[in-house]
Amino acid sequence: MQAQEKFKLLLVCTGNTCRSPMATGILKKLLEDKGIHQFEVESAGIASYPGSLASLFAVETCRNFGIDISQHSSRQLTKEMAEAADLILVMTPEHIDYIFHLDQELAEKTFLLKAFPKRDEDTRDCSVRDPIGGSSQAYLSCFFDLDENLRRILPSLLAWIEQE
Repeated sequence: MQAQEKFKLLLVCTGNTCRSPMATGILKKLLEDKGIHQFEVESAGIASYPGSLASLFAVETCRNFGIDISQHSSRQLTKEMAEAADLILVMTPEHIDYIFHLDQELAEKTFLLKAFPKRDEDTRDCSVRDPIGGSSQAYLSCFFDLDENLRRILPSLLAWIEQE
């Protein structure tokens, strides 16, 4: 695919300083390690202070696994960002609700990260816990949760782009 034809994947959390930047870094590394270049991976938050850096523990945790998110700058999710994405993966059901209120038509391409590619999962166990304000262990736990699920869904992501 040419650069302008890349599949646009948007990862969404609350403040865009912990979960979605870590997920973006993890997924970019997974794709790079596998030589997959068809994706443009970005992140945003539903309650973000634009321009904030990724949290220190998020940066340190990712760095321990060879992932650099130190240049991350948070962004507030907008309807235009969501519309431009081919697929939106969120961390909690509340993020889906927010996107649904931006535009009901966005629901078709919005999924819980931990449930993807399914929609009808019992959502109680499908949230990625927010480590903000927690210890370095909370960030490590979040990192492992994100990493495990991104590895699990990678074949589904590749199948998804084949449908586009």
